[in-house]
Amino acid sequence: MDLSSFRSTVQVGDYHVWLFKAGVKPSKTIGLGCVANVHGTAYGKQARWNADGSVTLIGGVGSSDIIQCFPRIIPVPDGVEFV
Repeated sequence: MDLSSFRSTVQVGDYHVWLFKAGVKPSKTIGLGCVANVHGTAYGKQARWNADGSVTLIGGVGSSDIIQCFPRIIPVPDGVEFV
């Protein structure tokens, strides 16, 4: 999965940052693990890939956070199909 980096303009909790309207979607939610760093801090951000195609950034973002994403390759979890 390759997600685009961005700068937040608001402070929010868990947030559907990306919504892929086309392409494959998992049959159920998949934990993606760490997918990004927050510029200027010593912590990363984890995400979930939801069955509706959206990707939720866990733990939210702060106003003016710069989220620097990196490509992520994960194995297909047991019991998950892609449609």
